[in-house]
Formats: sequence, structure tokens, C-alpha cells
Amino acid sequence: MTTLTRFAVLFVPALVLLPACAEGVDGEGGASTSASQDGGATSPFGEGEGEGEGNGQPRAGQDGGAPVDPGAEAKCEIATKSYGTMKMWECAPAGMEGKTGKPAGLVVALHGYTQGVDQKGSPGNAWGFRSTSQWAKLAAKNGFYVIFPDKGTQAFQWYSFFGTSGIARTDLEPTGIANMVKDMQAKHDIDPEKIFVNGLSAGAYMSVVMLATYPDLFSAGATFAGGAYGCNTQCAALGKKGQGWTFPGNHAASLVKNAHAAVWNAPAARKPRLMIFQGDADGAVTMENLADLSQQWAGAVGAGAGAKSQVKGHELVEYSAGGKVMVAAVTMKGIGHGTPVDPGAGPDQGGWDPEPSQTMKSDTQAAQDWTNSAGIYGPYYAAKFFGLVK
Repeated sequence: MTTLTRFAVLFVPALVLLPACAEGVDGEGGASTSASQDGGATSPFGEGEGEGEGNGQPRAGQDGGAPVDPGAEAKCEIATKSYGTMKMWECAPAGMEGKTGKPAGLVVALHGYTQGVDQKGSPGNAWGFRSTSQWAKLAAKNGFYVIFPDKGTQAFQWYSFFGTSGIARTDLEPTGIANMVKDMQAKHDIDPEKIFVNGLSAGAYMSVVMLATYPDLFSAGATFAGGAYGCNTQCAALGKKGQGWTFPGNHAASLVKNAHAAVWNAPAARKPRLMIFQGDADGAVTMENLADLSQQWAGAVGAGAGAKSQVKGHELVEYSAGGKVMVAAVTMKGIGHGTPVDPGAGPDQGGWDPEPSQTMKSDTQAAQDWTNSAGIYGPYYAAKFFGLVK
């Protein structure tokens, strides 16, 4: 069984989502990797970020004080309420409810297809996104909430019903996920400027759906092996690479801007930022997706050309507008399909790789952890991009 064939188990969309467009980014800023045209934008990662940063010492919490137990995890419980076909895992760090005047952030974390939120390693099952991403541990260390929308090992609806439902603001699951956020806001003191979304693979594409359709709700997002808003089945290789498969690419920024025009077309409205993680050895969601999503989002937010640097030894390209980095794209050399983790005791390290690897197995019948030891902890750097860690 080939490496590419095995990925079809994780990402197998069947119908058409939106027509693929090749009209670029509406003239609002390309995705070339030249010097930044914005001038003077400050990277959220700082100079030399990731070079020798890990010192093995536990970090103080967001509000200062004594170091936090590096093994602590926010308590996660599954809510009794259902949101269509989804359930919700709610993770709240200890001591959050007694604070006043300090609203906290919220991260919505979306699992990949066949992965689930909370699974044990066993034959035929992937390890869950909660345990491998360790978002709940980051939340405990830094004082923010996390929710995991849960489809079990099924795909989010946009994935199963391309073209009929799934990616519009009023469709079932975007509405359901938005309602999860609103229920969390009603229950907890959450800063409306600090609501974010992250996902892996099918969950990464769903993250882009949420950013496009609810820009009034989400301030930023991050994708692990995702792609453009409006992608159809050709956005994933599905074993077709080298067999006449061609990628449409250049999904227009107008697809994003039309998803909720009231915000996207309002000059003064906040536009959600995006961080993209992509492995160059990914056989399921290939490198073309990084280029496509970068140019689409840069166009939607009006960013200039990209400026190259590095983070943790991987290429980083940042696209800026208004003095702020709006799109950050990380290309991970030699890394395959999965959540990028960097287990260790350093302050920027974390995640769990149940079977340490950079590209996972090639056997679809074996248990898959959908996690790669990438030398960079994706959730941490996403949280840094969000402004949830310092």
C-alpha cells in the first residue's frame, strides 16, 4: 500500500464544495515571497524565535507568580447538550472562575477525520486530538479555555456533503460551532477579542470555514494540513499525484469575502488572522494547499507580499497589513500529515507523539496517531500567534 493511499482514510471528500476559481486574489495582495510591502510589521515570534529557546524550566502562568506544574491539564468534560450531530468537550483551567476583570481567551480545537477527540491507542483507532495536541495543558499553563467539537471518528458535515451544506454561515455545523462559542461566553468570562480556532486536516479545512463565515466571532485561526475556503476533492492528493492529477489552485479571495460580506467588506471591521502549518512530505494535503491558502487569505485581508524568515528551523513566510502580521505560513521540511509536536520540557515544547515519527506509518490497517515529531510544537506557536502566550 502506498504512502499516498493510506491518507485517503483520513481525508476522503466526495462531492463538490464550491467551484474552484483561478482569479487570483482580486488584486488585493499576492503571495510572493519577497520583502514585505507593508513595512515595519512586527513578527509575533520575535527575532530568532525558537533558536535555543527551550531551557527545560517550567514557565510562570500568564498572570505571573510561581511556575505552573508543566504536567497540569485543564479539566475537560463533555457537555450534555448536543449541537446537531456534534458534542462538545469543555476544558477549563482550575481557578479561572474566581477571577474578575480578567476575561480569558478561548480556543476551538477541531480534530481530523477518523481521529476523534478522546481516544485510546488501540488497533484501528487513532489517538485523539485532545491528548496529542495537548491544548488543555497549554490552557492550564496560560489561563485560557478550550473546547473540542466532537464528531467521533466521523467527518465534519462540510466534508461529507460538499455542495449541499456545510460551508455557509447558516449551515448546520458552522452554526453549531458558533453556538458552542456563544454558550461558553454565556458561562465564562471570555474576551470577545480572543476567540480562536485550530484544526488538523479535515478539522483544518473546517477551521478555515469558521474564519470565513464567522469573522465577527473569531480573531484568528491556525491550520495543520489544511487548505483554501471553497476547496473541492482535488485539494487533497488522494493517491492521484503523479497519475494525471492536477491541482486547481488560486481559490479567489472573493470566496472568503462573500462568506460574510457584512464584515469582510467593511473597511473598519476586524479581519481574522491565519497561521498555516504544512509539511512538505505530506501526501494527503500537499504543499500546493499552503500556496493556495496563503494567497487566498492574503488577498482577503489585503496583505502585501511575504517576508521570509525561520521559526524553529522551518521556513516562515509572513504577510502583513496595517503594521500587523495577518498571515504566517510555516513549511516543515520532511514532515508528513499530522499535528506537529515537539515533546520536551522547554517552554515552547509540547504535544505527544504516541509512536514518534515524522511521517507516520504507511499501513492504513494499523493504529495511527496522526501526529508527527516535527521539532516545532504547532499548538504553542499557534497560541503565540494568537497572543495567548508571551
